[in-house]
Amino acid sequence: MRIFESQTIVVRRDGDGAVSLVLDVPDRSVNVFNRQVMADLDAALDAVSASKAPIAVMRSGKKSGFIAGADLQEFLSIQDAAGAQAISTAGQKMFDKLAALPMPTIAAISGPCLGGGLEFALACDYRFVFDKPSTQLGFPEVELGLLPGWGGTQRLPRIVGIERALNVILGRRKLTAREAYDWGLADAIASDEVQLRDVFARLTARAIGEGKRRLDRLPLRTWRQRLLESNSFGRRILFKATERLMRRNVWDDMPAPYQALEALRVGVHHGMTAGLAYERTAAGRLAVSSACRNLIGLFFQTQKTDKLPEELRGATPMKVQRVGVVGAGTMGAGIAQLAAFKGFKVVVQEVSQAALDAGLERVKGLFRKAVERGVLTEPESVERLAAIQGTLKWESFESVDVVVEAALEDLEAKRAVFRELEARARPTTVLATNTSSLSVELLQQGLAHPDRVAGLHFFNPVHKMPLVEVARASATSDAVLATLTQWANQLGKHPVVVRDSPGFVVNRILMPYLNEAVLLVGEGMKIERVDFVMKRFGMPMGPLELLDQIGLDVAAHVADSMRPVLAGRFEPNAAFEKMRLAGLLGQKCGRGFYLYGKKKPQVNGQVQELLRSERTPSDAFSLPEVARATESRERMVLLMCNEAALALSENLTATAASMDLAMVLGTGWAPHRGGPLRYTDDRGLADVVQALASMATRLGHRFEPCDELRHRAETNASFTRGPHDG
Repeated sequence: MRIFESQTIVVRRDGDGAVSLVLDVPDRSVNVFNRQVMADLDAALDAVSASKAPIAVMRSGKKSGFIAGADLQEFLSIQDAAGAQAISTAGQKMFDKLAALPMPTIAAISGPCLGGGLEFALACDYRFVFDKPSTQLGFPEVELGLLPGWGGTQRLPRIVGIERALNVILGRRKLTAREAYDWGLADAIASDEVQLRDVFARLTARAIGEGKRRLDRLPLRTWRQRLLESNSFGRRILFKATERLMRRNVWDDMPAPYQALEALRVGVHHGMTAGLAYERTAAGRLAVSSACRNLIGLFFQTQKTDKLPEELRGATPMKVQRVGVVGAGTMGAGIAQLAAFKGFKVVVQEVSQAALDAGLERVKGLFRKAVERGVLTEPESVERLAAIQGTLKWESFESVDVVVEAALEDLEAKRAVFRELEARARPTTVLATNTSSLSVELLQQGLAHPDRVAGLHFFNPVHKMPLVEVARASATSDAVLATLTQWANQLGKHPVVVRDSPGFVVNRILMPYLNEAVLLVGEGMKIERVDFVMKRFGMPMGPLELLDQIGLDVAAHVADSMRPVLAGRFEPNAAFEKMRLAGLLGQKCGRGFYLYGKKKPQVNGQVQELLRSERTPSDAFSLPEVARATESRERMVLLMCNEAALALSENLTATAASMDLAMVLGTGWAPHRGGPLRYTDDRGLADVVQALASMATRLGHRFEPCDELRHRAETNASFTRGPHDG
């Protein structure tokens, strides 16, 4: 019997006298908290309170999961810290109201229970979890520059303990159903439908028998909790150790982790009321921070890639079912495995049986790792591996819908492949190249149907890297670009359409940065210091670590291919070729800027000596250590900002936001800084131009601000808040 009904919530009385509050937000694939839901929840809780039921159960009406968190669209309307603090206050009051219901409450969780959804569940007295792969409990707020602002920093440690709460909030750990149960976050767990009814009935009887719960003390379930969390001295040690760890690992200018830690610490030391008050004010401060605004902006920009970009909306993409891959090296094998993993039929072509066998073995290895990670079961792995066919003679290429060429980076060899493909594939088959160092337009030359050829640049490792650059050459049709964009989405990637140009977008902006890092080593800056400076800035790895991962031979080839766009501004750097000739190729051979083996990589002193003579030390190396680090960071970062501005002026992407997204997804460019163009805006165009001009005077013309930067600085025309915003 229904005792309350609104647009998003139904409260019904069950046959046993209990009441169920069922949340089902219309026109949304997942439940989220928005203004309408919060208003409905306020009234629904009144109905639950008045029902005099022995117990109340909070459920989701969606099969997709419990509650995915707050609606970030509404976050965009926040104008100031006071507005964000008001939202936090309202959420805290709402969940206090839920916690204060006169009867015991159970959150029935199946599927994602994240952010505000977990805070909602924490305000219930008991939690039941259904053990399936999609069930995850966690707080992703710090990833967005925020903190749990509806009581999460206070209730979670009182349920699972301080250290475990820090692991979830600061470590952004998403707990499985089993982990939630083992940690005491969940009170009961069922692993299948047969168990569910019986387990839930037993939890209901227990909840009625034990009644409401009070969160007035920390749990002491483990010996470690009893040692560290049962006394003030141990708690101080735990907080101090966490803070030291954060100072090493948290990026500069990223306040959210520190604010979350302090909210939790205040609550533990001074009580929940004081902790909630700190949580509210911290939510206000963080919501208007540049880190939060940038991370939220990237979140929405990433979501946009699920749809065709504006310039392709009029095109009709072709349905893709069968895929051809030419070349079974690292990239070809990775592309083939990903396509098969996503359910496509795949045929892989190689020039010799040995190369084909080696490639198929790479594919098998990737499937084995997927099984080890729990992404696939063994039978699923066998089934999807069977969808991949190998060939030396182009069998089955007449029936594929898309071909991705991933052969050796040799222009004439690739041209021969495309001539072969044009003769063997259907006239409607889309032909794509994975190159980013060779011109797509040159590959189109001499073909009868150049309009069906485009670039489709995956990043290594294919199964991990989220970006795909979809490259348009002069003859490429919109329908082909739309097909490749849609197919990239089906592969679980985020496609960004770019104009055909040496290096496309990511390598174009990355090469000046990598080049400068190597010059700094030649000038005497320690290898590990170069990397440390950029990791503090927010990069996932340092530039020299990245070069080792790419391979110095590959980097030398890419640098050579980029000469047409870098000539006249950047002098050739002999260091790449010098390292290649010395056999210092990076991880692939165990030696590069670092030495690789079973232990943690160690700095390779040979490189420091090998490159030292390449450059004379700059004035920066007569500066104190802190100033030297600042100077080196300026050199590496602002070169990327300048190159991004120049690339945008050449229309390499349709919008500044797309270019920034490509850099964040393709290189891990400090996400809380939004990308190089957003960083330029946040820092100030005039300041960036002045800093570059000063370095150009001291260090050379490669730092000369481009015309686009100068013009925007003079006219105060933002990159990311103007016509290029996207």
